[in-house]
Amino acid sequence: MPDFIHDVPQADLAFWFAVLAVGGTFLGLLFLKPFLRLLVGGGPDLNENIGFATASVGLFYGLLLGLLTVSAYQNRERINTAIVQEAAAVGSLYADMDSYPEPISSDVKAMLRDYVLYAIYKDWPAHRDGRYMDGGISRSDALRRKLSSFDPSTSREEIVHAETIASLKEFNSNRQQRLNGVITKIPAVLWYAVLVGAGINILLLLMLKMKPLPHFVLGAINAFFLGVVLFVIVALDDPLRGDSGLPPEPFERLWEREMRWDEPRA
Repeated sequence: MPDFIHDVPQADLAFWFAVLAVGGTFLGLLFLKPFLRLLVGGGPDLNENIGFATASVGLFYGLLLGLLTVSAYQNRERINTAIVQEAAAVGSLYADMDSYPEPISSDVKAMLRDYVLYAIYKDWPAHRDGRYMDGGISRSDALRRKLSSFDPSTSREEIVHAETIASLKEFNSNRQQRLNGVITKIPAVLWYAVLVGAGINILLLLMLKMKPLPHFVLGAINAFFLGVVLFVIVALDDPLRGDSGLPPEPFERLWEREMRWDEPRA
């Protein structure tokens, strides 16, 4: 799908998918149906033959739409899980800093607060546009260097530091998965198959031998449902992009519940 589709508000996108599907079917019934009837004829077994073709095409097209919907949903859930786990790892690092001596405790806490604010106000707006920023990489590298420079002096500090390093590794892993969500999407070749399949299903519907009013009603119902299914796949695709993209809610909760109160007061 073109990138600009993800910039359309979700409610408007659903409306336009339904309008285009139903409107395209109506126009086909008005202008294309006469030519199709000339092509396929109008024998008594016409509807039966079209029904056989529709059953065959519909089976494979339904499987394609079902698999794409499940795949898009799983991609979205995988990225959402990575976001939740990344925020949890940052929260774990922040809590671990209470066991560290000064000044490293305050320094790392300040770095983590800065990272969370950067993720909310810089990373996510870039994700909405299909991009990711380099500032997060710089901040995570600075955090890694700061923690690596700490030399535990007691066995207790060694245990705490080992747990902190494990949380740091988990944080980096989940952060990379979240960034991968910027480029996670259904391949273009599959979208071609979806659109071609939608066109074929509408053409088969137009070929049916029916009175105009029932044909319009049947065509509208079929086209509306097809538009809804296509909208759902588009909304689930590209998990971080546009109005329907995943929000930074885990980071916002982390900031409000754990970090905001530690901000220096003027």
